[in-house]
Amino acid sequence: MENNQKVLFVQNIGNDEYEIESLWCIKDGDNYIVDNIPFIAKRVSLGDTIKAEFDTAENAYYFDDFVAVSGNTTLRIYFKNEQIIEDVRHQLNNFGCSAEIFLARKILSVNVPGTVDYAPVKQYLDEGEQKEKWQYEESCLAHE
Repeated sequence: MENNQKVLFVQNIGNDEYEIESLWCIKDGDNYIVDNIPFIAKRVSLGDTIKAEFDTAENAYYFDDFVAVSGNTTLRIYFKNEQIIEDVRHQLNNFGCSAEIFLARKILSVNVPGTVDYAPVKQYLDEGEQKEKWQYEESCLAHE
């Protein structure tokens, strides 16, 4: 765990309101590699290499800038019914994606590796959204 570091990402959610998400990152020289799938932070994906700045007053690292992007896409799926979250996660795993659940907010945060064909994933998500099973957003779209 000595190479792991929490890095804080500040997200403007509107009207001078901010939400902070802490993501585990792996130290890589002077940089950090994002090591979990974001639930709140936008435009960042699992595997991205970032710079972080240490705030001595708060004794915390904050996201500063990107060094390299991973080519992965981050999706967020928002559910009305949490009973189907695990089934959707399983289906996405079958597509080659990984996902983390934030049950209190009924969110599934999904990593689509750059090597995975995005078309069937998007089709599956669009169909579920049309049937009003969920809403989703492409928080960090790296696929064409």
